[in-house]
Amino acid sequence: MRRIRYGPGRDPGGRTVRAARKAGGVNESRTDEASRRRMIILTGGGTGGHLYPALAVAEALRAADPEVPLVYLGKDAPRDREAVLERGLPFQGYSVEGMRRKWTWTNARGLWRMAAAAWQCRRWMKPYPPGVVFGVGGYVSAPAMLAGRWGGWKLALHEQNARPGAVNRIMARWCHRIYVTYPATREFWKNFPCQVTGFPLRRELIEERDRAISGPPRAVPGVLVTGGSQGARRLVEVSLEAFRRLSARGVAYQAVVQTGERNYDWAQTLPRPSTVELVPYIQDMAAAYRNADVVVSRAGAGTLSEIALWGLPAILVPYPFASGQHQSVNARVFLEAGAARVAEESDLTPERLAASLAELLEQADTRREMSRKAAALACRSAAEVIANDLLALLKG
Repeated sequence: MRRIRYGPGRDPGGRTVRAARKAGGVNESRTDEASRRRMIILTGGGTGGHLYPALAVAEALRAADPEVPLVYLGKDAPRDREAVLERGLPFQGYSVEGMRRKWTWTNARGLWRMAAAAWQCRRWMKPYPPGVVFGVGGYVSAPAMLAGRWGGWKLALHEQNARPGAVNRIMARWCHRIYVTYPATREFWKNFPCQVTGFPLRRELIEERDRAISGPPRAVPGVLVTGGSQGARRLVEVSLEAFRRLSARGVAYQAVVQTGERNYDWAQTLPRPSTVELVPYIQDMAAAYRNADVVVSRAGAGTLSEIALWGLPAILVPYPFASGQHQSVNARVFLEAGAARVAEESDLTPERLAASLAELLEQADTRREMSRKAAALACRSAAEVIANDLLALLKG
């Protein structure tokens, strides 16, 4: 197992080494003292939808009690490692891979790596007194959660989606705390300690939203089309044709279509109106949301939480191959709240998308009502609520 990596100049307790030296030096007794303190381990990742909620909770934990040691255990992937270390958290990586729904020989390899990673986590955790392991779901969280179970650590998890994933369904039976984004998810865990908290958002996203100044309505409404950082080829293709139809009808709009890096060159070859800008990746999502009046997107829990935070009407096209069809279930929450229109990808056509866009672009009152209902689904304090409860669990 790779040696633990610390953020710039930090020890497991989150205090800088420079500050420690000013206070009297780093000595063996302090190291022993740190090793005796119970810690909170955060685990998960592999995708931004799992990684960033955990980082949001870590940020809230640091703010609530800087003395509690935090460590992140997760997949040793460059994006995960860099995102964790940038926030000054110690990072411990292991090799693990997901499982296919149908049995293949790669699943045997996946099970072997999962078991090996769990054993490595157990060995790393063994010298420390049992604390709390907080998982955010996905296969990446399984090794640390299993190791915590074996070692007598308290377990807690957060389920981002309306329908729980396989790992969280398995781990829930051993958890002391279960946090969920949507009230409907409690139906899956009626006999468990389940609390509705919402989706943990990073403080920087909330502050960016608060800094945005609401001005007068734009003369030309904006549309943002995003399939996530990887893009969505079908969504790009249909939306570009839908925009051509809108332009032919004389509907006023300005659109930004995030294609994803791998689809950008291909998308450039497709015909599109001059009112449509193609971008491979959006670095500043706050600016993209600020300039949008309507969003066309997938229905991942992270994306939906940001749409709610910004109070944007949405046309949702759930990813059809999401495990357990959880994106369709997520989208249904927004549909039933009156905050979104939903089109399954199998039913998505340029005509249908153009009609839905035309309705929202031409009817400002409809947009305002959907915006109000979307904002009602936002939960700004989820990370703080979870952090405070985890600290109570640790100290209880």
